[in-house]
Amino acid sequence: MAGMDADTIVRAALALLKEEGLAGVTFRKLSASLEVKAPAIYWRFRDKRELLDAVADALLRETLGEPRPMPAGSDWRRWYVELLHRLRRAMLAYPDGARVVAGARPPHTPTLACIPEYGLRAIEASGRPLPEAAAIVYTALHYTFGHVIEEQDSADAEPTTGFARRYPTVARAMTEAGRLSLTPDAIFAAGLALIFEDR
Repeated sequence: MAGMDADTIVRAALALLKEEGLAGVTFRKLSASLEVKAPAIYWRFRDKRELLDAVADALLRETLGEPRPMPAGSDWRRWYVELLHRLRRAMLAYPDGARVVAGARPPHTPTLACIPEYGLRAIEASGRPLPEAAAIVYTALHYTFGHVIEEQDSADAEPTTGFARRYPTVARAMTEAGRLSLTPDAIFAAGLALIFEDR
């Protein structure tokens, strides 16, 4: 039992996440996938939340690697916006990836914790006070999480005729976005531009 490797369990959980989404990541399915009894998993992870923290960290590392502070002489806006684009790509790589990462606890998910830490350092180093840096960083992070959750939850959503009658302005905005061929990438970038515009 003690010999079950934590990385093996996390890789199996990532495979379940890829195949079935968050609902498919259960200790029962994980035990069946690994051909072990549940106590072998509980030996490494006390509960599902602890497992999902490890899954979130592994998911982020696949795309982000080991996050590093902003290189000296870089433009903090450009650098942090690119980091957030990479965060979005990491979460989009798995069904419900944004829900897994947004629900992770930063003290138990070091890769996630680095994202606000290095952002705060970079903005503060530019001369902004820490409260202002925090407002920018956490607004951008929450926007990124919410945007990707929306992308993943409503990928196939199309407004119905009834919806368009009740909410004509929303329907027109959606139609206009489609007419302009605005991709999710472009919409995400536009939102970040609003958050990071120079005040």
